[in-house]
Amino acid sequence: MKQKILLMTLTLIISSCGWQLRDAQIVPSSVGSIYISSSNPSSALITELKRALSTYGVKVAATYAGADYTVVIVDFRQHYGTASLNASARVAEYQLNEEVDFYISDSEANQITPLFTASVERVYEFSEDDILASDNEERFVRNGMREDIVRQILERLRIFPQ
Repeated sequence: MKQKILLMTLTLIISSCGWQLRDAQIVPSSVGSIYISSSNPSSALITELKRALSTYGVKVAATYAGADYTVVIVDFRQHYGTASLNASARVAEYQLNEEVDFYISDSEANQITPLFTASVERVYEFSEDDILASDNEERFVRNGMREDIVRQILERLRIFPQ
């Protein structure tokens, strides 16, 4: 009985103090609908961006005409290079870089933000003895990089002037 009273009291205190999860709403609901413009609309980055916007309750418009704002992906660059060598002078680590240039425009095609660059850099270990595991690790790292770039784009949507 005392536990139930304590639990109810604790619930009442937490709910009345205004406690909430931090950054629960990354993209404000006032954004409306967003169209994503890209030279490669079926890329994994665009798919991930659309999924993330939908997750946060933002309507992703199918056409430019039906959107309040447009995220214009100007350029997407990937760089792949050697990060370090082992004692046999063979690759021990690879460095991956991804950069996305984008801006946000309004429904009348007026650019309302400057050109931003979202960039991510990661290093992963490469094992000659287990090529399959190294390939899987590279795929996993690239997926994480794509999620980081999407997060950077969403952050710009959160703070752009409205």
